[in-house]
Amino acid sequence: MADVKLYGIPLSTFVRTARLALEEKGVAYDNLPFAPGTPDMSPHHPFGRVPGFDHAGFKLYETSAICRYVDDAFPGAALAPKDPKGRALMEQWVSAISCYYDSTVTRVVIFERLVAPMFGNQTNEQRIKENLDLVGKRLDVLSDWLGGHKFLAGDAVSIADFFLVPIIFYLELTPEKTLLDSRGKIRRWYDSMASRPSFAKTVPQFPPRN
Repeated sequence: MADVKLYGIPLSTFVRTARLALEEKGVAYDNLPFAPGTPDMSPHHPFGRVPGFDHAGFKLYETSAICRYVDDAFPGAALAPKDPKGRALMEQWVSAISCYYDSTVTRVVIFERLVAPMFGNQTNEQRIKENLDLVGKRLDVLSDWLGGHKFLAGDAVSIADFFLVPIIFYLELTPEKTLLDSRGKIRRWYDSMASRPSFAKTVPQFPPRN
């Protein structure tokens, strides 16, 4: 087994973010697919969330901390800008994605379209409808920014991009992917991220439907 272990189901956007960082750095790791809130996961995250992380006995939880540790502890291309402005932009977008995009795109659209049916529940169309305007406004902020920047923190990929790309990946699997049709700058960025080897290596496998 590898010295590095990542705990959490690969379907989680946050687990995939950590996996993207590990793949980009070329780190060998074992992904143990424990679900949040389960007895298997509780030793690895005190709040029952995912992911958890262990490097030869050094344990971490929270995706941003895991990604920063991976970047600093292992050789390979840097995953964070070296200059203060670039690092600040990366931190800004990590926070914004975790607060504003996760709460709307992930926890409303993606949850209702993909997660609820996975557990045999019906999609709440009204909940999606009530949030679409807010989702659109938040995508506009993202589109405007990417109009002047190749990646979220500048000209090179960073941890911030790894936080966002799993969310857009799932959005593309829903009918609401049409929200990206008029926001070509997001699609341009997404296509660039999807062409990276780390993206292909971390595509989650959906469980078969009954």
